Amino acid sequence: MNNLIIVSNRSPLNFSTEFLEQVEEDLKNGTYPDPPAFGEGGLVQAMSGLLKPGDWRTTWVGASMGDKDIDVARGHYTALFQQMIRENYAPQHFPHIEIGPDRRMRFRYKDYDFIMRFVFFDTKHLHSYYNEFANGFLWPLMHLTRSPLFYKNGNTFPRPYLEKTAFVQYTSSGVTFANTIIDEIHKGGKLRKSGDEIVVWNQDYHVMQIAEVYRALLAEEGFSEKERNRMHVGQFMHTPFFNIHEIQGLIREDKRNRVKDQIYDPFGETIESVLQKLTWGMLANDFIGFHTKEYCDNFLEALQEWFPVQIQIAGNLYEIIHQDSVTTIGAFPIGLDVDQILAEAAQGKTLRFKLGKESLYRRIVNDRKRSRYIFGGLERCDYTKGLIERLGIFAHAFNRLRGSQQDARLYQVTAPSRSDIPAYQELHAAMGEEVARLNKKLPGAPITYIDQGIPSPENYRFMREVDVMLVTPLEDGMNLVAFEYILSQKHKPPKQRGILVLAPVELRGPLKKRALVKGTASSTSTPLALEMRGRKPLML
Repeated sequence: MNNLIIVSNRSPLNFSTEFLEQVEEDLKNGTYPDPPAFGEGGLVQAMSGLLKPGDWRTTWVGASMGDKDIDVARGHYTALFQQMIRENYAPQHFPHIEIGPDRRMRFRYKDYDFIMRFVFFDTKHLHSYYNEFANGFLWPLMHLTRSPLFYKNGNTFPRPYLEKTAFVQYTSSGVTFANTIIDEIHKGGKLRKSGDEIVVWNQDYHVMQIAEVYRALLAEEGFSEKERNRMHVGQFMHTPFFNIHEIQGLIREDKRNRVKDQIYDPFGETIESVLQKLTWGMLANDFIGFHTKEYCDNFLEALQEWFPVQIQIAGNLYEIIHQDSVTTIGAFPIGLDVDQILAEAAQGKTLRFKLGKESLYRRIVNDRKRSRYIFGGLERCDYTKGLIERLGIFAHAFNRLRGSQQDARLYQVTAPSRSDIPAYQELHAAMGEEVARLNKKLPGAPITYIDQGIPSPENYRFMREVDVMLVTPLEDGMNLVAFEYILSQKHKPPKQRGILVLAPVELRGPLKKRALVKGTASSTSTPLALEMRGRKPLML
Protein backbone atom coordinates (compact mmCIF):
# COMPACT_ATOMS: atom_id res chain seq x y z
CA MET A 1 0.00 0.00 0.00
CA ASN A 2 1.38 3.41 -0.98
CA ASN A 3 1.75 6.20 1.58
CA LEU A 4 0.27 9.68 1.25
CA ILE A 5 1.10 12.66 3.47
CA ILE A 6 -1.31 15.55 2.93
CA VAL A 7 0.08 18.87 4.18
CA SER A 8 -2.07 21.95 4.65
CA ASN A 9 -2.27 24.94 6.90
CA ARG A 10 -5.63 23.87 8.33
CA SER A 11 -6.29 20.47 9.89
CA PRO A 12 -9.54 18.59 9.23
CA LEU A 13 -10.47 18.93 12.91
CA ASN A 14 -9.40 21.07 15.86
CA PHE A 15 -10.29 20.87 19.55
CA SER A 16 -11.27 23.85 21.71
CA THR A 17 -11.81 24.15 25.46
CA GLU A 18 -15.44 25.10 24.92
CA PHE A 19 -16.15 22.06 22.77
CA LEU A 20 -14.46 19.50 25.03
CA GLU A 21 -16.04 20.93 28.19
CA GLN A 22 -19.46 20.65 26.54
CA VAL A 23 -18.74 17.03 25.59
CA GLU A 24 -17.78 16.19 29.18
CA GLU A 25 -20.88 17.95 30.51
CA ASP A 26 -23.15 16.05 28.11
CA LEU A 27 -21.65 12.72 29.16
CA LYS A 28 -22.18 13.52 32.84
CA ASN A 29 -25.83 14.31 32.09
CA GLY A 30 -26.25 11.05 30.20
CA THR A 31 -26.81 12.69 26.80
CA TYR A 32 -24.91 12.20 23.59
CA PRO A 33 -22.81 15.25 22.66
CA ASP A 34 -23.00 16.91 19.28
CA PRO A 35 -20.08 15.95 17.04
CA PRO A 36 -17.57 18.65 16.10
CA ALA A 37 -17.54 20.38 12.74
CA PHE A 38 -15.44 18.17 10.50
CA GLY A 39 -14.25 19.11 7.07
CA GLU A 40 -16.40 22.20 6.52
CA GLY A 41 -13.97 23.75 4.06
CA GLY A 42 -13.60 22.89 0.40
CA LEU A 43 -10.10 21.48 0.93
CA VAL A 44 -11.20 18.70 3.28
CA GLN A 45 -14.19 17.92 1.06
CA ALA A 46 -11.86 17.60 -1.92
CA MET A 47 -9.47 15.31 -0.01
CA SER A 48 -12.19 13.29 1.75
CA GLY A 49 -11.95 10.28 -0.56
CA LEU A 50 -8.28 9.87 0.38
CA LEU A 51 -9.06 9.81 4.12
CA LYS A 52 -10.92 6.50 3.87
CA PRO A 53 -9.35 3.02 3.74
CA GLY A 54 -8.30 2.16 0.23
CA ASP A 55 -5.20 2.33 -1.92
CA TRP A 56 -3.46 4.89 0.31
CA ARG A 57 -2.16 4.86 3.88
CA THR A 58 -2.91 8.53 4.63
CA THR A 59 -1.48 11.00 7.14
CA TRP A 60 -2.72 14.60 7.39
CA VAL A 61 -0.25 17.20 8.67
CA GLY A 62 -1.85 20.53 9.56
CA ALA A 63 -1.37 23.52 11.83
CA SER A 64 -3.00 23.48 15.24
CA MET A 65 -5.86 26.01 15.43
CA GLY A 66 -7.51 24.81 18.64
CA ASP A 67 -6.34 25.64 22.16
CA LYS A 68 -6.77 21.99 23.25
CA ASP A 69 -5.11 20.34 20.26
CA ILE A 70 -1.87 19.82 22.16
CA ASP A 71 -3.66 18.16 25.09
CA VAL A 72 -5.52 15.81 22.76
CA ALA A 73 -2.28 14.96 20.96
CA ARG A 74 -0.57 14.18 24.29
CA GLY A 75 -3.33 11.78 25.27
CA HIS A 76 -4.92 13.86 28.04
CA TYR A 77 -8.41 13.11 26.70
CA THR A 78 -7.90 9.40 26.02
CA ALA A 79 -10.40 8.44 28.75
CA LEU A 80 -13.09 10.60 27.12
CA PHE A 81 -12.60 9.00 23.69
CA GLN A 82 -12.57 5.51 25.22
CA GLN A 83 -15.86 6.24 26.99
CA MET A 84 -17.36 7.17 23.62
CA ILE A 85 -16.28 3.75 22.30
CA ARG A 86 -17.77 1.90 25.28
CA GLU A 87 -21.10 3.63 24.77
CA ASN A 88 -21.08 2.76 21.06
CA TYR A 89 -21.21 6.41 20.09
CA ALA A 90 -17.76 6.53 18.49
CA PRO A 91 -16.55 6.24 15.83
CA GLN A 92 -19.85 6.21 13.92
CA HIS A 93 -21.41 9.30 15.54
CA PHE A 94 -18.38 10.97 17.13
CA PRO A 95 -14.66 11.09 16.24
CA HIS A 96 -12.35 8.68 18.02
CA ILE A 97 -8.75 9.65 18.66
CA GLU A 98 -6.35 6.84 19.55
CA ILE A 99 -2.79 7.66 20.64
CA GLY A 100 -0.44 4.90 19.53
CA PRO A 101 2.84 3.77 21.15
CA ASP A 102 4.70 6.06 18.75
CA ARG A 103 2.54 9.03 19.99
CA ARG A 104 0.82 9.36 16.61
CA MET A 105 -2.91 10.12 16.49
CA ARG A 106 -5.16 7.73 14.64
CA PHE A 107 -8.41 9.46 13.68
CA ARG A 108 -11.56 7.42 13.03
CA TYR A 109 -14.98 8.91 12.30
CA LYS A 110 -17.71 7.31 10.18
CA ASP A 111 -15.89 6.07 7.05
CA TYR A 112 -12.73 8.07 7.74
CA ASP A 113 -9.60 6.40 9.09
CA PHE A 114 -6.23 8.17 8.91
CA ILE A 115 -3.30 9.48 10.95
CA MET A 116 -3.44 13.15 11.98
CA ARG A 117 -0.45 15.28 12.99
CA PHE A 118 -0.68 18.77 14.42
CA VAL A 119 2.03 21.36 13.78
CA PHE A 120 2.29 23.75 16.71
CA PHE A 121 3.15 27.45 16.50
CA ASP A 122 3.06 30.16 19.12
CA THR A 123 0.28 32.72 18.69
CA LYS A 124 2.47 35.52 17.32
CA HIS A 125 4.17 33.26 14.79
CA LEU A 126 0.82 31.91 13.55
CA HIS A 127 -0.66 35.39 13.27
CA SER A 128 2.37 36.68 11.37
CA TYR A 129 2.71 33.96 8.75
CA TYR A 130 -1.00 33.11 8.45
CA ASN A 131 -2.89 36.40 8.84
CA GLU A 132 -0.30 38.95 7.74
CA PHE A 133 1.61 37.18 4.97
CA ALA A 134 -0.49 34.29 3.64
CA ASN A 135 -3.88 36.00 3.90
CA GLY A 136 -2.88 39.67 4.01
CA PHE A 137 -0.40 39.54 1.12
CA LEU A 138 -0.52 36.29 -0.86
CA TRP A 139 -4.28 35.75 -0.96
CA PRO A 140 -5.21 39.09 -2.58
CA LEU A 141 -2.13 38.99 -4.82
CA MET A 142 -2.88 35.48 -6.13
CA HIS A 143 -6.27 36.76 -7.24
CA LEU A 144 -4.74 39.58 -9.31
CA THR A 145 -5.46 37.95 -12.66
CA ARG A 146 -7.25 40.89 -14.29
CA SER A 147 -6.62 44.52 -15.05
CA PRO A 148 -5.59 46.43 -11.89
CA LEU A 149 -8.35 48.95 -12.64
CA PHE A 150 -10.90 46.21 -11.86
CA TYR A 151 -9.59 45.87 -8.32
CA LYS A 152 -9.01 49.58 -7.75
CA ASN A 153 -12.67 50.21 -8.54
CA GLY A 154 -13.82 47.42 -6.20
CA ASN A 155 -15.26 48.60 -2.92
CA THR A 156 -14.04 45.72 -0.80
CA PHE A 157 -10.98 44.25 -2.59
CA PRO A 158 -7.85 45.21 -0.58
CA ARG A 159 -4.41 45.81 -2.02
CA PRO A 160 -1.70 43.28 -1.11
CA TYR A 161 0.59 44.55 1.64
CA LEU A 162 4.06 43.07 2.18
CA GLU A 163 5.62 43.06 5.65
CA LYS A 164 9.19 41.72 5.66
CA THR A 165 9.00 40.13 9.12
CA ALA A 166 5.81 38.33 8.10
CA PHE A 167 7.64 36.78 5.14
CA VAL A 168 10.43 35.65 7.46
CA GLN A 169 7.83 33.96 9.66
CA TYR A 170 6.24 32.38 6.60
CA THR A 171 9.60 30.93 5.60
CA SER A 172 10.12 29.71 9.16
CA SER A 173 6.72 28.00 9.16
CA GLY A 174 7.73 26.09 6.03
CA VAL A 175 10.79 24.77 7.87
CA THR A 176 8.60 23.66 10.79
CA PHE A 177 6.16 21.87 8.48
CA ALA A 178 9.02 20.16 6.63
CA ASN A 179 10.57 18.92 9.88
CA THR A 180 7.19 17.52 10.96
CA ILE A 181 6.93 15.62 7.67
CA ILE A 182 10.39 14.12 8.18
CA ASP A 183 9.45 13.16 11.74
CA GLU A 184 6.27 11.49 10.48
CA ILE A 185 8.29 9.44 7.98
CA HIS A 186 10.64 8.38 10.79
CA LYS A 187 7.81 7.50 13.20
CA GLY A 188 5.77 5.70 10.60
CA GLY A 189 8.40 3.00 10.21
CA LYS A 190 6.33 1.15 7.63
CA LEU A 191 6.72 4.13 5.32
CA ARG A 192 10.46 3.46 5.01
CA LYS A 193 10.59 -0.32 5.32
CA SER A 194 7.73 -1.39 3.08
CA GLY A 195 9.37 -0.32 -0.16
CA ASP A 196 6.17 1.39 -1.24
CA GLU A 197 6.00 4.88 -2.72
CA ILE A 198 5.74 7.89 -0.40
CA VAL A 199 3.95 10.97 -1.72
CA VAL A 200 3.98 14.30 0.12
CA TRP A 201 1.17 16.47 -1.24
CA ASN A 202 1.32 20.14 -0.20
CA GLN A 203 -1.95 22.04 -0.43
CA ASP A 204 -2.37 25.68 -1.40
CA TYR A 205 -0.60 29.00 -0.97
CA HIS A 206 0.16 28.71 2.77
CA VAL A 207 2.82 26.04 2.18
CA MET A 208 4.58 27.05 -1.04
CA GLN A 209 8.12 26.74 0.39
CA ILE A 210 7.87 23.29 2.00
CA ALA A 211 9.11 21.24 -0.97
CA GLU A 212 12.44 23.05 -1.13
CA VAL A 213 13.18 22.55 2.58
CA TYR A 214 11.84 18.98 2.60
CA ARG A 215 14.21 17.90 -0.15
CA ALA A 216 17.20 19.37 1.69
CA LEU A 217 16.19 17.61 4.92
CA LEU A 218 15.91 14.22 3.21
CA ALA A 219 19.63 14.34 2.42
CA GLU A 220 20.57 15.70 5.86
CA GLU A 221 18.54 13.04 7.68
CA GLY A 222 20.43 10.22 6.04
CA PHE A 223 17.82 8.86 3.65
CA SER A 224 19.55 6.76 1.02
CA GLU A 225 19.34 7.58 -2.68
CA LYS A 226 17.19 4.48 -3.18
CA GLU A 227 14.75 5.71 -0.52
CA ARG A 228 14.70 9.24 -1.92
CA ASN A 229 13.88 7.89 -5.38
CA ARG A 230 10.55 6.54 -4.12
CA MET A 231 9.71 9.71 -2.19
CA HIS A 232 7.77 12.21 -4.28
CA VAL A 233 6.52 15.68 -3.47
CA GLY A 234 3.81 17.71 -5.15
CA GLN A 235 1.84 20.92 -4.77
CA PHE A 236 -1.76 21.72 -5.58
CA MET A 237 -2.87 25.34 -5.72
CA HIS A 238 -6.49 25.88 -4.72
CA THR A 239 -6.29 29.57 -5.65
CA PRO A 240 -5.67 31.29 -8.96
CA PHE A 241 -2.07 32.21 -9.80
CA PHE A 242 -1.23 35.86 -10.39
CA ASN A 243 -0.80 37.25 -13.87
CA ILE A 244 2.74 38.65 -13.96
CA HIS A 245 1.82 41.27 -16.57
CA GLU A 246 -1.06 42.59 -14.49
CA ILE A 247 1.04 43.01 -11.31
CA GLN A 248 3.82 45.06 -12.92
CA GLY A 249 2.17 48.27 -11.74
CA LEU A 250 2.09 46.90 -8.18
CA ILE A 251 5.79 45.95 -8.41
CA ARG A 252 6.77 49.40 -9.72
CA GLU A 253 4.67 51.13 -7.08
CA ASP A 254 6.39 49.09 -4.36
CA LYS A 255 9.81 50.16 -5.68
CA ARG A 256 8.77 53.83 -5.89
CA ASN A 257 7.48 53.79 -2.32
CA ARG A 258 10.79 52.39 -1.08
CA VAL A 259 12.70 55.18 -2.80
CA LYS A 260 10.22 57.78 -1.58
CA ASP A 261 10.44 56.55 2.02
CA GLN A 262 14.25 56.36 1.73
CA ILE A 263 14.26 52.74 2.81
CA TYR A 264 17.73 51.21 2.60
CA ASP A 265 18.09 47.57 3.50
CA PRO A 266 20.94 45.60 1.86
CA PHE A 267 18.96 42.42 2.53
CA GLY A 268 15.54 43.91 1.99
CA GLU A 269 12.63 42.16 0.37
CA THR A 270 10.44 43.64 -2.32
CA ILE A 271 7.18 42.33 -3.70
CA GLU A 272 9.08 41.12 -6.76
CA SER A 273 11.88 39.36 -4.85
CA VAL A 274 9.39 37.57 -2.59
CA LEU A 275 7.34 36.34 -5.53
CA GLN A 276 10.50 35.23 -7.31
CA LYS A 277 11.56 33.14 -4.30
CA LEU A 278 8.14 31.53 -3.97
CA THR A 279 7.79 30.81 -7.70
CA TRP A 280 11.28 29.31 -7.96
CA GLY A 281 10.84 27.33 -4.74
CA MET A 282 7.75 25.63 -6.17
CA LEU A 283 9.99 23.95 -8.77
CA ALA A 284 11.36 21.72 -6.00
CA ASN A 285 8.11 19.77 -6.44
CA ASP A 286 7.91 16.82 -8.79
CA PHE A 287 4.44 17.89 -9.90
CA ILE A 288 2.25 20.97 -9.51
CA GLY A 289 -1.47 21.12 -10.11
CA PHE A 290 -3.68 24.12 -10.86
CA HIS A 291 -7.43 24.34 -11.32
CA THR A 292 -7.38 25.70 -14.86
CA LYS A 293 -5.08 26.04 -17.85
CA GLU A 294 -5.19 29.82 -17.39
CA TYR A 295 -3.52 29.51 -13.98
CA CYS A 296 -0.96 27.08 -15.44
CA ASP A 297 -0.15 29.62 -18.14
CA ASN A 298 0.21 32.40 -15.56
CA PHE A 299 2.74 30.29 -13.64
CA LEU A 300 4.68 29.47 -16.81
CA GLU A 301 4.78 33.14 -17.84
CA ALA A 302 6.18 34.10 -14.43
CA LEU A 303 8.90 31.45 -14.80
CA GLN A 304 9.81 32.65 -18.28
CA GLU A 305 9.92 36.27 -17.13
CA TRP A 306 12.25 35.64 -14.21
CA PHE A 307 14.26 32.43 -14.73
CA PRO A 308 16.23 30.53 -17.43
CA VAL A 309 13.97 27.49 -17.65
CA GLN A 310 13.04 25.27 -20.56
CA ILE A 311 9.35 24.43 -21.00
CA GLN A 312 8.10 21.62 -23.17
CA ILE A 313 4.65 20.16 -23.81
CA ALA A 314 4.00 16.54 -22.83
CA GLY A 315 0.46 15.63 -23.88
CA ASN A 316 -1.91 17.65 -21.71
CA LEU A 317 0.90 18.53 -19.30
CA TYR A 318 3.94 20.77 -19.25
CA GLU A 319 7.46 19.75 -18.26
CA ILE A 320 9.73 22.44 -16.81
CA ILE A 321 13.43 21.60 -17.13
CA HIS A 322 15.64 23.43 -14.63
CA GLN A 323 19.06 22.65 -13.18
CA ASP A 324 19.01 19.00 -14.34
CA SER A 325 15.57 18.51 -12.77
CA VAL A 326 12.09 18.24 -14.24
CA THR A 327 8.83 19.50 -12.72
CA THR A 328 5.54 18.47 -14.33
CA ILE A 329 2.55 20.81 -14.13
CA GLY A 330 -1.01 20.55 -15.33
CA ALA A 331 -4.62 21.64 -14.90
CA PHE A 332 -6.72 19.38 -12.71
CA PRO A 333 -10.16 20.79 -11.82
CA ILE A 334 -10.95 19.73 -8.29
CA GLY A 335 -13.44 16.96 -7.65
CA LEU A 336 -16.01 16.06 -5.01
CA ASP A 337 -17.35 12.92 -3.39
CA VAL A 338 -20.35 12.74 -5.72
CA ASP A 339 -21.94 9.65 -4.18
CA GLN A 340 -21.84 11.14 -0.69
CA ILE A 341 -23.40 14.44 -1.77
CA LEU A 342 -26.13 12.69 -3.73
CA ALA A 343 -26.93 10.51 -0.72
CA GLU A 344 -27.07 13.47 1.67
CA ALA A 345 -29.21 15.57 -0.70
CA ALA A 346 -31.78 12.82 -1.29
CA GLN A 347 -35.42 13.82 -0.86
CA GLY A 348 -35.83 11.80 2.34
CA LYS A 349 -33.09 13.80 4.11
CA THR A 350 -34.64 16.79 5.89
CA LEU A 351 -32.91 20.14 6.35
CA ARG A 352 -32.59 20.42 10.16
CA PHE A 353 -30.53 23.59 10.47
CA LYS A 354 -32.00 26.20 12.80
CA LEU A 355 -31.87 29.99 12.89
CA GLY A 356 -31.88 30.41 16.63
CA LYS A 357 -34.86 28.30 17.65
CA GLU A 358 -36.59 28.52 14.29
CA SER A 359 -36.31 25.85 11.60
CA LEU A 360 -34.73 27.14 8.38
CA TYR A 361 -36.65 24.52 6.44
CA ARG A 362 -39.95 25.72 7.92
CA ARG A 363 -39.15 29.31 6.95
CA ILE A 364 -38.47 28.26 3.36
CA VAL A 365 -41.70 26.23 3.26
CA ASN A 366 -43.64 29.28 4.48
CA ASP A 367 -42.04 31.41 1.74
CA ARG A 368 -43.11 28.86 -0.84
CA LYS A 369 -46.67 28.97 0.45
CA ARG A 370 -46.55 32.68 -0.38
CA SER A 371 -45.40 31.80 -3.94
CA ARG A 372 -41.92 33.21 -3.41
CA TYR A 373 -38.97 31.99 -5.39
CA ILE A 374 -36.06 30.99 -3.16
CA PHE A 375 -32.72 32.55 -4.07
CA GLY A 376 -29.64 31.30 -2.25
CA GLY A 377 -25.99 32.15 -1.63
CA LEU A 378 -23.52 30.06 0.36
CA GLU A 379 -19.97 31.32 0.86
CA ARG A 380 -17.24 32.23 3.29
CA CYS A 381 -17.11 35.91 4.10
CA ASP A 382 -14.41 36.84 1.61
CA TYR A 383 -13.91 39.80 -0.71
CA THR A 384 -13.11 37.48 -3.65
CA LYS A 385 -16.64 36.01 -3.55
CA GLY A 386 -18.48 39.07 -4.87
CA LEU A 387 -20.86 39.18 -1.89
CA ILE A 388 -21.75 42.89 -2.07
CA GLU A 389 -22.21 42.55 -5.82
CA ARG A 390 -24.45 39.52 -5.24
CA LEU A 391 -26.82 41.58 -3.13
CA GLY A 392 -27.08 44.02 -6.02
CA ILE A 393 -27.81 41.17 -8.46
CA PHE A 394 -30.62 39.94 -6.24
CA ALA A 395 -32.05 43.44 -5.85
CA HIS A 396 -32.14 43.77 -9.65
CA ALA A 397 -33.82 40.37 -10.04
CA PHE A 398 -36.27 41.13 -7.23
CA ASN A 399 -37.41 44.36 -8.89
CA ARG A 400 -37.88 42.55 -12.21
CA LEU A 401 -39.99 39.90 -10.49
CA ARG A 402 -42.11 42.47 -8.66
CA GLY A 403 -42.74 44.17 -11.99
CA SER A 404 -44.38 40.97 -13.22
CA GLN A 405 -46.35 40.38 -10.01
CA GLN A 406 -43.94 37.77 -8.65
CA ASP A 407 -42.01 37.57 -5.39
CA ALA A 408 -38.73 36.17 -4.06
CA ARG A 409 -36.52 35.87 -0.99
CA LEU A 410 -32.75 35.59 -0.77
CA TYR A 411 -31.17 33.40 1.90
CA GLN A 412 -27.54 34.51 1.99
CA VAL A 413 -25.40 32.20 4.16
CA THR A 414 -22.01 33.76 4.92
CA ALA A 415 -19.68 31.91 7.28
CA PRO A 416 -17.28 34.17 9.23
CA SER A 417 -13.72 33.90 7.96
CA ARG A 418 -10.30 35.31 8.97
CA SER A 419 -11.95 37.64 11.46
CA ASP A 420 -8.60 38.90 12.78
CA ILE A 421 -7.80 40.61 9.47
CA PRO A 422 -9.05 44.21 9.04
CA ALA A 423 -10.15 43.72 5.41
CA TYR A 424 -12.46 40.89 6.48
CA GLN A 425 -13.80 42.88 9.42
CA GLU A 426 -14.64 45.71 7.02
CA LEU A 427 -16.36 43.33 4.60
CA HIS A 428 -18.44 41.77 7.39
CA ALA A 429 -19.57 45.24 8.48
CA ALA A 430 -20.27 46.27 4.88
CA MET A 431 -22.42 43.19 4.32
CA GLY A 432 -24.53 43.93 7.38
CA GLU A 433 -25.00 47.55 6.33
CA GLU A 434 -25.91 46.68 2.72
CA VAL A 435 -28.41 44.02 3.78
CA ALA A 436 -30.05 46.51 6.17
CA ARG A 437 -30.14 49.19 3.43
CA LEU A 438 -31.72 46.90 0.85
CA ASN A 439 -34.22 45.41 3.29
CA LYS A 440 -35.32 48.93 4.11
CA LYS A 441 -35.56 49.87 0.44
CA LEU A 442 -37.18 46.73 -1.01
CA PRO A 443 -40.78 45.75 -0.16
CA GLY A 444 -41.11 43.01 2.43
CA ALA A 445 -37.43 43.02 3.56
CA PRO A 446 -36.67 40.11 1.20
CA ILE A 447 -33.08 39.29 2.29
CA THR A 448 -32.42 36.85 5.12
CA TYR A 449 -28.75 37.21 6.07
CA ILE A 450 -27.32 34.22 7.94
CA ASP A 451 -23.86 35.23 9.17
CA GLN A 452 -22.82 31.73 10.20
CA GLY A 453 -21.90 28.61 8.31
CA ILE A 454 -24.21 25.71 7.58
CA PRO A 455 -22.15 22.55 8.19
CA SER A 456 -22.07 19.52 5.95
CA PRO A 457 -24.35 17.70 5.13
CA GLU A 458 -26.96 20.36 5.99
CA ASN A 459 -25.46 22.67 3.36
CA TYR A 460 -26.40 20.21 0.58
CA ARG A 461 -29.96 20.00 1.88
CA PHE A 462 -30.17 23.78 2.01
CA MET A 463 -29.05 24.03 -1.61
CA ARG A 464 -31.61 21.41 -2.59
CA GLU A 465 -34.34 23.81 -1.45
CA VAL A 466 -32.99 26.75 -3.48
CA ASP A 467 -34.63 27.69 -6.79
CA VAL A 468 -31.93 30.11 -7.95
CA MET A 469 -28.36 29.70 -6.66
CA LEU A 470 -26.11 32.75 -7.00
CA VAL A 471 -22.38 31.98 -7.43
CA THR A 472 -20.77 35.35 -8.16
CA PRO A 473 -17.04 35.42 -7.33
CA LEU A 474 -14.92 38.31 -8.61
CA GLU A 475 -12.13 35.76 -9.00
CA ASP A 476 -11.93 32.24 -7.58
CA GLY A 477 -9.75 29.17 -7.92
CA MET A 478 -12.60 26.70 -8.24
CA ASN A 479 -15.89 27.43 -6.58
CA LEU A 480 -17.21 24.10 -5.29
CA VAL A 481 -20.62 25.58 -4.49
CA ALA A 482 -21.48 25.49 -8.19
CA PHE A 483 -20.80 21.75 -8.41
CA GLU A 484 -22.52 21.02 -5.09
CA TYR A 485 -25.65 22.90 -6.14
CA ILE A 486 -25.90 20.95 -9.40
CA LEU A 487 -25.61 17.68 -7.47
CA SER A 488 -28.18 18.83 -4.89
CA GLN A 489 -30.76 19.16 -7.69
CA LYS A 490 -30.11 15.72 -9.17
CA HIS A 491 -32.99 13.90 -7.46
CA LYS A 492 -35.62 16.41 -8.62
CA PRO A 493 -37.72 16.00 -11.77
CA PRO A 494 -36.06 17.99 -14.59
CA LYS A 495 -38.72 20.72 -14.66
CA GLN A 496 -38.34 21.31 -10.91
CA ARG A 497 -34.58 21.72 -10.90
CA GLY A 498 -33.26 25.13 -10.08
CA ILE A 499 -31.13 27.68 -11.90
CA LEU A 500 -27.42 28.17 -11.27
CA VAL A 501 -26.44 31.80 -11.93
CA LEU A 502 -22.70 32.04 -12.58
CA ALA A 503 -20.53 35.11 -12.73
CA PRO A 504 -17.99 35.77 -14.06
CA VAL A 505 -18.56 33.92 -17.32
CA GLU A 506 -15.07 32.32 -17.03
CA LEU A 507 -16.39 29.97 -14.36
CA ARG A 508 -18.41 28.13 -16.98
CA GLY A 509 -15.32 26.58 -18.56
CA PRO A 510 -14.71 23.78 -16.02
CA LEU A 511 -18.45 23.07 -15.85
CA LYS A 512 -18.71 22.78 -19.63
CA LYS A 513 -15.88 20.26 -19.70
CA ARG A 514 -17.85 18.08 -17.31
CA ALA A 515 -21.15 18.59 -19.17
CA LEU A 516 -22.63 20.24 -16.10
CA VAL A 517 -23.38 23.71 -17.42
CA LYS A 518 -26.43 22.79 -19.49
CA GLY A 519 -29.50 24.60 -18.22
CA THR A 520 -27.58 27.22 -16.26
CA ALA A 521 -27.11 30.90 -16.92
CA SER A 522 -24.07 33.09 -16.80
CA SER A 523 -25.62 36.41 -15.85
CA THR A 524 -28.84 38.04 -14.77
CA SER A 525 -29.11 39.92 -18.06
CA THR A 526 -30.07 36.69 -19.83
CA PRO A 527 -33.78 35.79 -19.82
CA LEU A 528 -34.19 32.66 -17.73
CA ALA A 529 -37.23 30.45 -17.42
CA LEU A 530 -37.90 28.18 -14.48
CA GLU A 531 -41.19 26.33 -14.37
CA MET A 532 -41.80 24.44 -11.15
CA ARG A 533 -44.37 23.50 -8.58
CA GLY A 534 -47.25 24.90 -10.62
CA ARG A 535 -46.07 28.51 -10.44
CA LYS A 536 -45.81 30.79 -13.44
CA PRO A 537 -42.38 30.72 -15.14
CA LEU A 538 -39.64 32.71 -13.45
CA MET A 539 -38.30 35.35 -15.84
CA LEU A 540 -35.15 37.30 -14.97
